[in-house]
Amino acid sequence: MKIGVRKPNIKNSIKARTTGKAKRLIKKSVNPLYGKKGMGFVNNPKKAVYNKIYHKTTFSATSVFKKSNNLLYIIFIALPLFLIIGMLQILYYCCKYFFLGGKWIVQKIINLIKKNKEEEKKQ
Repeated sequence: MKIGVRKPNIKNSIKARTTGKAKRLIKKSVNPLYGKKGMGFVNNPKKAVYNKIYHKTTFSATSVFKKSNNLLYIIFIALPLFLIIGMLQILYYCCKYFFLGGKWIVQKIINLIKKNKEEEKKQ
């Protein structure tokens, strides 16, 4: 029995997404028990138990990238993004206020030089 990450199968995932509503409606019209909860166990108990355990002990590799309250999503995607954005904001404000502070200091120096030149002219 596998434990951990399931290997992604692109062919099966496309097939699962493209199996249409019409096909399910036809199966349901032929078999009134089709699609009902617990019918997998009635039809093939061994397969149903295996699948239940398999899906409890494994997870999809793509589920990490889905938005949910998934711990892996929080650890590997949300938290690093939050930290990167936070660091960029800090860097932005540091640069912004450093530039504004430097501009203010340069203006004060220029004003002092102008005052010194005016005082020299008066004397």
